[in-house]
Amino acid sequence: MILDYLSQHVTINETIKAFFEKECIREFYEEGSEISGCGQFNRKIYFVEEGLTRTFYYEKGKDITSNFYTEGKIMAQIDTIYNGEPSRYGIQAIEKSVIVSCEYHKLEATLNVSKEYSEFSRFVLGKLMTQMQERIASLQYMTAKEKYSHLMEKNPSIILRAPLGMVASYLGITQETLSRIRS
Repeated sequence: MILDYLSQHVTINETIKAFFEKECIREFYEEGSEISGCGQFNRKIYFVEEGLTRTFYYEKGKDITSNFYTEGKIMAQIDTIYNGEPSRYGIQAIEKSVIVSCEYHKLEATLNVSKEYSEFSRFVLGKLMTQMQERIASLQYMTAKEKYSHLMEKNPSIILRAPLGMVASYLGITQETLSRIRS
């Protein structure tokens, strides 16, 4: 399934299929399960095949949702991968989820193997970066109502699938403000 999604964006040849079969692991998580905890040193790239997940952190004892990931999205603990330090962020399954994971160093090693591998690796890393840029822009430049409208436009299923407290946290507003915006 993840290869079907990726094939819409990059060439998936037999070598890349073999890479997925050999180097990637399909994991199953129950609702509420921790995929990777805050403070862990985790250098995996995750592909959401089914379900809904989130990245989160704690600020002054409060659980803050930093992002949601639905089917076809790619997630990772970037601070560990690029800074070599334990991650401030955790990853959690909000719904029963199927996740395909791969060690970052294995993906990185494919960059110089072939044109297709290079294209594939760059797509994965580029997707991570553009998701992050989009999130930063929404935090910096949008009002609460604009953030909600943007979420409804880009990924309306999150409103139906995630607890409203997590959605409010993601939008950087209180649950009461979210209720007012929705009504």
